[in-house]
Amino acid sequence: MFDLEDAVRIINSVNKGGGTLDLDTLAQAWNCASSTIRHHISSAKHYELIVQEGEIIKNKELAKSICMPISNEEKIQSIQNAFFSCKVYSDLFDRFKGARVPDELMLSNIIHREFKVSATGKGILSKNFIASVKFARLAREQDGQLTIPSGEESIITRTDENYEVPQKVDEQKSLVPKEEVVAGGDQEIHTVNLILSEGRNAKLTIPCNLSKKEAERLKKQIEIFVMED
Repeated sequence: MFDLEDAVRIINSVNKGGGTLDLDTLAQAWNCASSTIRHHISSAKHYELIVQEGEIIKNKELAKSICMPISNEEKIQSIQNAFFSCKVYSDLFDRFKGARVPDELMLSNIIHREFKVSATGKGILSKNFIASVKFARLAREQDGQLTIPSGEESIITRTDENYEVPQKVDEQKSLVPKEEVVAGGDQEIHTVNLILSEGRNAKLTIPCNLSKKEAERLKKQIEIFVMED
């Protein structure tokens, strides 16, 4: 139901939770229902990026090389490997290697007639294949025409733009937060006012008697919303 870029967004969210995240926390981070996030997870599995054990989502080794690469080349190659892990994408890629990829409508008809994909699913697959082959930098686009090169030339030589690898930066000194303690029924509630950059601030309200498990889950939820510079 979803393309490769969507799957990479999923593994990035899981990576921010330490590489393992429960389904409800992931749904909360994406601001959607658990039933909806299950569809995104199901799609990501086709790219061999995650595994699911009950309600727990874990990134596989291939996902780690995308989320935490040691070079641009590794990240690009890993995204390509994820693309080819989806068998129908791999078959379609071979079908159009050295040729122009048809427009979305014509491609959907080919998918239906030659690859025996249902009439209800052919349009979604057509759209997602085109988006994914572009995202993986496996095709050239010129004047609105998408072409898959022939041969085994490296993707590094085909693209004018590398994926940026986050560089290590010095840890910024945090401003000391202002903390208030408020009575809340039978327990005290701590309200912490955090002063952020660019004149922004945030308020965090938590009960003072968090269990270790609750504290770890809270930490993961906060880390999901942290954006890299």
